[in-house]
Amino acid sequence: MKCKMIRVLPIIMLVPLLIFASMPFSSKSESKVFTIPGLPRPIAEVPVVITSAGQSTDTYIIYDIANQLMLRSFFMPQASDTDIEDARTVVFAVGYSSLGLKLQGISYEDEKKRIEKLIKKAKGNNLTVITVVLGGEQPNDEKNEELLRLIGDKADYIIGLKGSYSEKTLADLAEKFNMPLTLVSKVKDISEPFVSAFR
Repeated sequence: MKCKMIRVLPIIMLVPLLIFASMPFSSKSESKVFTIPGLPRPIAEVPVVITSAGQSTDTYIIYDIANQLMLRSFFMPQASDTDIEDARTVVFAVGYSSLGLKLQGISYEDEKKRIEKLIKKAKGNNLTVITVVLGGEQPNDEKNEELLRLIGDKADYIIGLKGSYSEKTLADLAEKFNMPLTLVSKVKDISEPFVSAFR
């Protein structure tokens, strides 16, 4: 009898330890940060307007992804507040490009004003706002950060790259405003979290 007790005792002691180890522990900042595949349920609808915040070529990448996923979308790098009347979702590709602004014939201040108007109209019309951050000119991290913060607190979902200049800012925004954030390792991995917002 004593021998049986000695063998059973370690098992009895191990059970609470296993229960404790399997309990989910997460900090507030991790509570809304999802890894691939992304959101647990859709939050966005089509049609989608895909626009730029900073006029980098990242907008083309997001539009290409939307086409591959067969989402009804409109490519408008310089979308104005009047361009989103019939939209249900606005996607911002955040990335400052001095060349992109020059080619469009607009200033950085013009771009910020356009974004502010667009965000105000989108939220006023109860549209879903998705922010995708791929990069931008690295020497201009301050401008990228400014554009990101301009949109960040109004976003319903943010997708970014691990190890990028914006990773800490994205995590801060997700925690401060309690919004979902997915960080992926490579640009090609964006498709999964992106489509999770729609279906």
